[in-house]
Amino acid sequence: MGYYIVEGGNAIGGEFRPRGSKNATLPILIAALLAEDEVVLENCPCIRDVTQTLEILSCLGCKVERAGSTVTIDSKSICEVEILQETVQKMRSSVLFLGALLGREKRAIIGHPGGCAIGRRPIDMHLKAFEKMGVRLEEREGLFHCEVPHIFGYDIYLDYPSVGATENILLLAVKAEGTTVIHNAAREPEVVALAQFLRACGAEIYGEGTSSIMIEGVKFLHGAVFTVPFDRIEAATFLCASAMTKGELFVHGVEKEHMEATSRFLEATGCGLNWQGDGVWLKPPKRLVADISIKTGPFPYFPTDVQPLAMSLLTLAEGTCMISETVFEARFKHVEELCRMGAKITTDGKSTWVSGVKSLHGAKVFGKDLRGAAALLIAALAAEGQSRVYGAQFVERGYVCIEDAFSALGGNIRLME
Repeated sequence: MGYYIVEGGNAIGGEFRPRGSKNATLPILIAALLAEDEVVLENCPCIRDVTQTLEILSCLGCKVERAGSTVTIDSKSICEVEILQETVQKMRSSVLFLGALLGREKRAIIGHPGGCAIGRRPIDMHLKAFEKMGVRLEEREGLFHCEVPHIFGYDIYLDYPSVGATENILLLAVKAEGTTVIHNAAREPEVVALAQFLRACGAEIYGEGTSSIMIEGVKFLHGAVFTVPFDRIEAATFLCASAMTKGELFVHGVEKEHMEATSRFLEATGCGLNWQGDGVWLKPPKRLVADISIKTGPFPYFPTDVQPLAMSLLTLAEGTCMISETVFEARFKHVEELCRMGAKITTDGKSTWVSGVKSLHGAKVFGKDLRGAAALLIAALAAEGQSRVYGAQFVERGYVCIEDAFSALGGNIRLME
């Protein structure tokens, strides 16, 4: 298991450009299965989850080529429809292969999805919607066996604006007979990016970014060249690190409307944000303040993926802040580890109270999920002394060589195998 050695106390500042969005890249890679010509994706991050997704595509029979941040996928020779259980368990986004395979091959066999242990991720909404669209489903020995002789458009009402369910329904609906409308759809920028990619391939989709998405099914999707948008969560990670370490940072390539909730949070802690050109300047205050409360929720509310990073920042903010986690019930696993570094945090169910301290100290800590491990890294960068942060295998799922990126901005961090 890899770990990071971090010598804290250096300001993180300068200029940074986030890589392609992990949460947009994965569904778009899977959606490439639906195109019957070659797909070229630019700005794909070289992270572990992307590598695993490309391996699955290869196992299904796709021809996959990668050159730096550009990936080319040719699915004309697809020959398999089964994804092994051990493969699916590695990441939760693999459940999207169900919609893509059904849309392309009319059948699929897939296990239960996995990913970081941050809470239950039931796929009941996915399966309920699929059955209404004509999918026949049978669960045998832990695998979902699905087939769909005819895909029918349908009015789908989601109980919750689930990103995964919205994306999976989109993947199936683009090949349906007739019109599908997803009501209470997820509005995240990553859902918008998926719709834009599918439209570039010939799909007819309207209303992405709103709570109602309409899809007119088509018989054929062609190839396309598409650029993945920058990662708003990676941008938030580096902005929080800069604020904690009293550095000034310019982040290129981020869109203000995608960062509204994170921007409001940073400004409430006393940070100055200046949006200009293609990015944003952050200037931290002499002392962060915590006159704020946070409640995570679906876009445009505060992102659950940023919650651990915000909590890390708040450990050094003057005052007390309450954080309510409404998306994943097990997303406070970083709390105990932050407390090892001197943070004052109390937890009660889905809420925590963070009382800021003047400084953190180095410690040996263990990241247990992607964003929690990243939160410990930025805390270590701000702490006094040396820290060992374990859980590099989680960080590598969503960040490209984060140790090099922080080092280039003034941090003292090394990855140890």
